[in-house]
Amino acid sequence: MSNPDSLQLKKISPESLADLNDELSAMIRAGIPLDEGLRNAAKHLRKDSRQFIEQLALRVQQGETLGDAIDQESKTLPISYVSLIKSGLKMGRLPEALQAYTSFSRSRMELRQELGNALLYPAFVLMMAFLLSLFVCFMIFPQLMVVNKMFQLEITPLMSSISALFEFYQSWYLLIPLVFCLLFISWKTSRFSFLVAREQNESFIGKLFSTIAYGWIPGYQTLVREMNYSTFAEMSGILLTYDVPLHESLTLAAESTGNTKIITESHSLSRLLVRGTSLKEGIQSCKQFPDFIKLMMMEKTHQNHLPQIMSEIARVYRARVLNRIDWIKRIIPVTLLIVIAGGITACYTLIVFIPFVEILKMLGSPTT
Repeated sequence: MSNPDSLQLKKISPESLADLNDELSAMIRAGIPLDEGLRNAAKHLRKDSRQFIEQLALRVQQGETLGDAIDQESKTLPISYVSLIKSGLKMGRLPEALQAYTSFSRSRMELRQELGNALLYPAFVLMMAFLLSLFVCFMIFPQLMVVNKMFQLEITPLMSSISALFEFYQSWYLLIPLVFCLLFISWKTSRFSFLVAREQNESFIGKLFSTIAYGWIPGYQTLVREMNYSTFAEMSGILLTYDVPLHESLTLAAESTGNTKIITESHSLSRLLVRGTSLKEGIQSCKQFPDFIKLMMMEKTHQNHLPQIMSEIARVYRARVLNRIDWIKRIIPVTLLIVIAGGITACYTLIVFIPFVEILKMLGSPTT
């Protein structure tokens, strides 16, 4: 029998995790033994999750619990996913926790696909504009300069500047396809990290690609932050509902977000609560939580109804997230079209019509 630690497993995609969650939820509800169910699932799930599921089934068959088995394979999984499994096991509601992760994963995959579709037309326009710019730069403008020399026309400061601009472009035009390639590669390689907080085990290259791919989206960082607050509040409320102690609920809920700053802050708050510090005093020292969450948790009348309060906080941030997502989906295609179409029009006015008009002016006013 092979050793589970002897194989290197690749990182699993969100799509595969969503499929795996559906399988696990169904098996748990149906009472099917995990090792048997996981082996059957491995036969028809995605390739990148097949080896992971087989390893997971092997560990379960050897007597490990599902939580311990997933914890052992945590290097191939997002921190938030591992914490969500722990939270689900802690409150005895693992299927519900898995479904919550699946719902989030599929909603962000759909949003990313919609953004990708919105970028197709601007990308096509940019590619055509680049090809036309090469035609203008290497075919049309040199002919205009030949006409200029043929008639021995005076070179005006404007023509001199445009000529210098074309010479610069002729030397560096390859940078444009390189930038296109970098954007494309960043978009493809960072598909797993869309709307996910940067995690401790993420490489520098991964963070760089994510920044290039999504950093230009207006309000993207705010959107990620508010999604983290929504996840934190919702998981806290659910855990508290099932009588998980407050300090454990806060740390497990924070780890479910994957956000290192919220995790660190929640662990500090948890240590203060264990030492006997009141929730009001402890939450005041937390700099990563917004004032809204602090005020809601500090209020004395609220502290006796924390599960409901945390659920209400989650509802508020969830509404903000949905509104922001809707705004992003509406504003990006329009903005890109205006910026790209307007920019291309301005560039062609500069590089084609102005030199042509300058030559006509000089031909119409020949020097004596």
